[in-house]
Amino acid sequence: MQLHTSGVKEIPEAYIQPQHERPNSGKPVHGENLPLIDLSRLNGDGRNQVIEELRYACESWGLFHLVNHGFPQSSMDAMMEVGRHFFELPVDEKMRFFGTKASSETRYGVVNFNSDDNRVLEWRDFLFQPCHPLSDEIISTWPDVPLHYREIALEYCKNARALAVRLLALLSESLGLRDSFLNEAFKGHDQLMLINHYPPCPQPDLALGLTGHTDANGLTILQHDDVPGLEVLKDGSWCAVSSIPNALVINLGDQMQILSNGRYKSIEHRAVVNSDKTRFSIATFCGPSYDAIIAPAAELIKQHPTQSAEYREVVYGEYLGQAYARGLEGKFYINSVKIQK
Repeated sequence: MQLHTSGVKEIPEAYIQPQHERPNSGKPVHGENLPLIDLSRLNGDGRNQVIEELRYACESWGLFHLVNHGFPQSSMDAMMEVGRHFFELPVDEKMRFFGTKASSETRYGVVNFNSDDNRVLEWRDFLFQPCHPLSDEIISTWPDVPLHYREIALEYCKNARALAVRLLALLSESLGLRDSFLNEAFKGHDQLMLINHYPPCPQPDLALGLTGHTDANGLTILQHDDVPGLEVLKDGSWCAVSSIPNALVINLGDQMQILSNGRYKSIEHRAVVNSDKTRFSIATFCGPSYDAIIAPAAELIKQHPTQSAEYREVVYGEYLGQAYARGLEGKFYINSVKIQK
């Protein structure tokens, strides 16, 4: 279904969420108290405080706003603009990139990780593409329309990777580890980009733009517009994440929870929709290479002799494959690798 051109007055049954999953099943609280990290203070006397704030955000939330992050605003603006133009293309142009299989290949479609089951569909269109490791072969699979799409996306992906590498070093430091630890543990990195287009929904109380889940990767860099929609689950309640001009939202994924031995949290989040406005976001997923073996950091366990490993080791590619096969499902995957004691 091409959601933005469907003109439906009632949503199809395939998009109706079970009662307990619907946005009106609980009352979201406001997000004024979400942590905000200002990287401009790293170079002065405020560095130690920034590291402490980062530690608190990762332990308490697993998510934070990031400002003065060094990601060029021109690149962010250009990617948002060219991404919007992609979804405005004629249907036959977009359908050249249509796909239903969950993989690391470039594809356009409506989320449905397993087309053979009865999973409820999300109210969104999306464009998914690999971003690292980059090669001419990979870039050739990206959309060749709108004009300059590949050029703009290439710059954006490189900027996102630079920020991810920097953040992983800071996260290592906040854990009391050498600053190269997480980048080395990621073993070369895997990076994917997901552009989400959430059209107005005639019955937003019955549907979701994205089902509640944690990200399987290490960390996610999210750029979104000023239309509300992102919510995170905190202490059993859904909390609305506000939009701050020029800020990015950073959320931790399952691999960070494993590596930190549960000290840092992968945050469960979802996207709600509305009946009036289109919402648009760009998520960059930064994870280990597919063959990286991820386990609780031995250095962290040594720091606390009374503690032991809380999670069994995983091969990232296998972990990600299981998530693709089963679909989005809360904290199911991270809980499935927790060692029962």
